[in-house]
Amino acid sequence: MQSIVKMNEELKIRLFYVLSITAIVANTIGFISNAIIYGFTPITIFTLVCAIIMYIAGIMGMYTKNSKLPAGIILVLGNIIEFPVLYLAYGAYYILYMILGIVSTVLFLEEKWQIIGSLFIAFYDGIVIYIKVMYSHLFAGIEINPNLIAILVTYFIATISIVMMSIILMKHYHLQQDKLSELANKLQEMVHLDPLTHIYNRRYLVEYLNKKMKIESQEFAVVLLDIDDFKSINDKYGHIYGDQTLQAFSDSMKKNMDNKGIVTRFGGEEFMLVFDDINHEVIEDTLNKVAEEFALYGKQSKGIELSFSGGIEVFYQEDEIVKLFNQADHKLYYAKHTGKKKIVFDIDV
Repeated sequence: MQSIVKMNEELKIRLFYVLSITAIVANTIGFISNAIIYGFTPITIFTLVCAIIMYIAGIMGMYTKNSKLPAGIILVLGNIIEFPVLYLAYGAYYILYMILGIVSTVLFLEEKWQIIGSLFIAFYDGIVIYIKVMYSHLFAGIEINPNLIAILVTYFIATISIVMMSIILMKHYHLQQDKLSELANKLQEMVHLDPLTHIYNRRYLVEYLNKKMKIESQEFAVVLLDIDDFKSINDKYGHIYGDQTLQAFSDSMKKNMDNKGIVTRFGGEEFMLVFDDINHEVIEDTLNKVAEEFALYGKQSKGIELSFSGGIEVFYQEDEIVKLFNQADHKLYYAKHTGKKKIVFDIDV
C-alpha cells in the first residue's frame, strides 16, 4: 500500500514538472517573440512578468515536492489572466492559447476537479470572447493587429506546447506502467513466497504442480521433508533459534536445488522439494549435501545434531496431486517412526 501511495505522489510531481516546464518554455518564447516583433510594449512586459511568476512557481513546486499550490498558480495565471489578456490584445488568433489552457486544466487538475475546472474555464473564456466581440471599443488602447509572423509564432507556441506535453506525458505513462508492472510482480511474489524463509509457499506449490502435471509424458519426483524433533528445539532454544534453523535449512536446500527444481515450505517444519529429474542418484546426492550442511549448522550454532527425515514419491501421468502428497507423507511417516534421520524411497504400501 505504501508503494502505491508513493507512486501516486511521484506521478503528481512528474505531472507538475510537465506543466511547469511547458508553461515556462511557452512564456519565454512568447516574450522573446513579442519583444522582437512589437518591441517592449506593455503586453510584452506583461508576458515577461507571467513567465517570471510561472518560473518561481515551478521552482517552488520542484523544491518543496508539493505541487498543489504551484500548479494552481500556473493554471490560474494562464487561464484567468494571461490567455484572456493576450486574446483581448491580439484578437481571434490567440484563442489557440485559451484552448491550450483548457487542455492543461483537464490534464493537470486532480480528477475530481477536472470536469468542473474545464467547464469553468470554457465558460469564462466564452464571456471574454463575448465581451471582446460586443465591446471591442473598450480595448482599443491595448489592441494590436498581429502580422503573419505573429500569427505563425502563436501557432508554433501552441503546437510545441501540446507536443511537449504529449511526449513527456507518454514517457511518464510508460515509466508508470513499468513501475506498476514491477509492483504487480512484487505483490505476486509476496503471495507465493513464505515470509520467514523466502522460499515458495504451499499455495505456489499446488499451482506449480497442477501445471506440471498437465504436461504430457512429464515425470518428476517430490520429496516431503520434516526437521527431526523440531518442537524440542523450539522448547529448549527458543522460537528465534527455531526460526533461524528453518531459514538455514531453507537456504541450504535452495543452494543445492539450483537448476534441479523448486523448494517450498509445505507447512511448519515440513518442506517439499520438486525435482525435475527422477534420477535416484541426483536426488540422493542433493539430499546428502543438504544433510551435511544442516548438521554442520547445528554443530556450529548450538553444538547440537540437526537432522531431517523425508519421503519421496515419483509422479506418473495418471497420478493426482492428492495422491502424490499422501504417498510422500506416508513415506515420511514411515521414516519418522523407524529411526528418523533417513529418506524413504520405497516401502510396501
